[in-house]
Amino acid sequence: MPVRRLFPLLSIGIFVIVVLVVALTALPGRDAGREERAAPQADRKVLAISIDGFNPDALAELGPSRTPNIHRLIDEGASTLNARTAYEKNITLPNHTGMVTSDPIDADDGGHGVTWNVGDPSKSISEKEESVFTVAHEAGLSTGVFATKQKFELWQRAWEDDIDTFAAVDDHAELVPEATEDLASEQRDLTFVHLSLPDVAGHASGGMSPEYLAAVEESDAQVGEFLDVIDAEPSLKKDLDVILTADHGFKPGITNHSEKVYENYRIPFVVWGPDAGAGKDLYALNPDDYRDPGKARPGYDGAQPIRNADLGNLALDLLGLGPIETSDIGKDQTLDVE
Repeated sequence: MPVRRLFPLLSIGIFVIVVLVVALTALPGRDAGREERAAPQADRKVLAISIDGFNPDALAELGPSRTPNIHRLIDEGASTLNARTAYEKNITLPNHTGMVTSDPIDADDGGHGVTWNVGDPSKSISEKEESVFTVAHEAGLSTGVFATKQKFELWQRAWEDDIDTFAAVDDHAELVPEATEDLASEQRDLTFVHLSLPDVAGHASGGMSPEYLAAVEESDAQVGEFLDVIDAEPSLKKDLDVILTADHGFKPGITNHSEKVYENYRIPFVVWGPDAGAGKDLYALNPDDYRDPGKARPGYDGAQPIRNADLGNLALDLLGLGPIETSDIGKDQTLDVE
C-alpha cells in the first residue's frame, strides 16, 4: 500500500512546484505594470547639459561677447531664464537625479528619495525608480553619462544596465574632450553631460565674483566644444536637440545655495535644435500648462513653473518616446518647445 501511494504524492508535489514557479515568475518586478515602449522617433538624438551652480544673471554680466555659445542657444532656441529647481533642496545630487527621473525629491511624496549630496556606496536609489536612461535603453537607444563629480557614480549603480557608457572625472580638461569625442564618434541617442566650474568657483569665491564669472565664461567655451561637433556633423546638426539647464544658481557674494533664496532657486532652461523654435520664450509657448512664477518659489501643487526636472520627460518626448512611468513632473509631456 505505501508503494502504491507514492505516485499520487509525487504528482501532487510536482504540481505544487509548478504552481510556485509560475507564481514567483508573476511577482511584480522592475518591469511590472510597465506599458510596452513605443518605437523611438527615427534618427532623433538629445544632448542634455547641466551647468552646476549657473546663475543666469551671469549671461547679462558677461554679454554675448564672453558667452557666445549659450547666447546662441537662447537666440536660436526656446528658453526661459526663470525656471525652477526642485522645491525641497538646491543641491547637486538631488536636483540632478530629479532631472533624469523627472521626480521631486521627497520619497514620501513619490519622489526619488536622493536627499544626500556626497558619494556614499551604502546609499542607493530605489530599484523601482526609473530614469530617462531606463526608457531610452528599453527602446533600444544608446545612452551615455559624462559627469565632473565622482558622486554621480550613484547613477551607474542604480541604472548600470541602462547607461551604455559612464564617465565621472573631476578634471574638465579630461572629461570634456572625452564627451565631445564620444558625441562625434558614437553619436549616441541620449547623452547627459555635467559641467561644474561655476559651482566650484561659487563655493570658493561667492556667486558673481570675478572667479565665478570666469568659470561661467569657461563653461560657455565648453558648451561651444559640443556645438563645434554638432556643426561639423551634418547628421547631428539635422537630428540632435540640446537641453541646457542647471541644478541651482548662486547669489552674489554668497558661497552657499540655500533653497529659499531667489538667485539660488532660479535657473535657466534652454532647448536648441531642429525641434525648437528660434528665439521663443518657453512660458509664452506653454500658457495653458506652465506659469511663469515671477520671483516666487512654488511647491508642487497648483500652477507649475518649468523645472529642471522637466528635462527627463522632455528628452523622451523629443526622442519620440513616452514618459518615465515612475515620474511625477512633466509626465503628460505637454512642454512645447516650438
